[in-house]
Amino acid sequence: MEKNNYPIPRVLCGAKTRTGGSCNQPAMKNGKCRLHGGKSLSGAEHGRYITGYYTKGAIASRKSLSDLLREIKDHIGKM
Repeated sequence: MEKNNYPIPRVLCGAKTRTGGSCNQPAMKNGKCRLHGGKSLSGAEHGRYITGYYTKGAIASRKSLSDLLREIKDHIGKM
């Protein structure tokens, strides 16, 4: 279907494709099509979120606790 013959004016995605052209899918409210800019959830809103063990905050707190324990062991070893 050609863009010029479509009876209703439509907004196209316009994202760059691998071939160098632009995507011709109809755009959503955010200006991109469902493939190039759809809604993506993260964190607790995501359906596969279980415990949060691998979140940046949890990793940072485990690292700081590990560093603290290492310092305590070194300090006790010097006594």
